[in-house]
Amino acid sequence: MADDTVIVVDTSMFGKDAAAKTAKANEVARKYGISDEALKKVEDYKNQLSYHQAWDLPFLGYVDEDGYGYAYVPNKAVAADGWDAHKAFLDLPDDAQTAFAIRMLFTHRDVDRHGAEMFLHHGRGLTVRFQEPTSASY
Repeated sequence: MADDTVIVVDTSMFGKDAAAKTAKANEVARKYGISDEALKKVEDYKNQLSYHQAWDLPFLGYVDEDGYGYAYVPNKAVAADGWDAHKAFLDLPDDAQTAFAIRMLFTHRDVDRHGAEMFLHHGRGLTVRFQEPTSASY
């Protein structure tokens, strides 16, 4: 029986197109009971990140502290126009937060993947394992 507190991310997905990554992330999210309504809220939040040019901010609240590991810094995600990306994330319903973090596990940016991993671990009690494909030849 699979452990329902562990999310296994196949790292070969990182090189796929956005539609394939989204489909896989949504499949994983649905295993945790995430509804289509929550997935719609994820899309709305992503649109807000784009509108406010906030994709480079630590919207999940976690940043890499220059080799010291990840730290929770809830006040470091304010866009140039004043929009607080982390506050907006926290204002999402819990299921949409979880779905968004799962989506970020499949992104091309390490910082977003690791921020999502920290959020899911500390905020949801889930463990993330990144699994790389291995050669079947010996």
